[in-house]
Amino acid sequence: MSLEVRLNRLFETYGYRRFKMSKFEEYDLYAENRDFLTSSQVITFNDLDGKLLALKPDITLSIIKGTAEPRKVYYNEMVYRVRDRHYREIPQAGVECIGTIDPYLESEVIALAAKALEAVDEDYILRISDIGFIRTYLEAQKVKETYHPFIIDAMAGKNADYMKQLAAKGILTETQKDVLAGLVELYLPLKKGIKEVRRMVSAPSCTALLDHLDELCSILGGFGVLDHIYLDLSLMNSMDYYNGVVFQGAVSDIPFTVLSGGRYDRLPEKMGKPFGAIGFAVYMDVVENRRRSSKHYDGDILITYTDRDRASMLAKTVSALCAAGYRVRAVRAGDEADATRWKKVLTLKEAKKEAGV
Repeated sequence: MSLEVRLNRLFETYGYRRFKMSKFEEYDLYAENRDFLTSSQVITFNDLDGKLLALKPDITLSIIKGTAEPRKVYYNEMVYRVRDRHYREIPQAGVECIGTIDPYLESEVIALAAKALEAVDEDYILRISDIGFIRTYLEAQKVKETYHPFIIDAMAGKNADYMKQLAAKGILTETQKDVLAGLVELYLPLKKGIKEVRRMVSAPSCTALLDHLDELCSILGGFGVLDHIYLDLSLMNSMDYYNGVVFQGAVSDIPFTVLSGGRYDRLPEKMGKPFGAIGFAVYMDVVENRRRSSKHYDGDILITYTDRDRASMLAKTVSALCAAGYRVRAVRAGDEADATRWKKVLTLKEAKKEAGV
């Protein structure tokens, strides 16, 4: 069963409906929301009536634009972006939950992100943060606001030395330096991480954010994914796009982020929609590139048959295996030259047993 099919089934199991969209949108949608795009480079063309259209570089904008009421949707679509100095067609899958986002819905989307990663590889990690935590701490400590962006950049870059430099200049106290340097290095299972940050930071405004993460932690335990979720307050994502909880996912053998998401209430607010929103995207091209570089199979089961086998039974067996989600090919015995490219090579008798027919 392909990853796309498994993700679709996962999302549908939790009540998300597929959102289908056109390959292009009116260019004005992107011109008016450039802050929410990863790049300002968009492929445009004129429609027959002269209207300027664009191949969509983003899926979430189209979903928010087409939403008039709370909804849970998922997608498997192409976006068109610049990569390696060329325009590329890039596959993405993901979910968007739009409406009044309470702690349960936040946790549900985070849990779906974890389960989507598990569908890619059972060896996965989902890092989580609150994008406003560091700024909240700096405000509580009355650190000069002009330095906030630089400190946040240093956090994102895991640059603890910058905190020492600011302390040497008298911009941070020794305690503030130690706390920020500790937060840079902090990377712990979510429950332990929250406990450690509480030990380091006591400002009421920060405690409120930790209380919220604690609530999510409890709910995520109910989803059975907590063992794979780690607290990393250096995780920033895009502060123009996201607010509140953000997360990124990785799996073994892929040295890149394969999933990214979080709260993005500012986008529906800017588009005049009275909703909150949270979602994530799985970068399917990154996953597929990894698969092509590792052991690649054409399918699951190769069935070999002879003249002594009944063709009707072969058809019944192939149909049963396909209905069960396997990718199947039937070939005459002696014609299986590419057998090594299949996970299993079975005779019809063996295949019947596999299919239970």
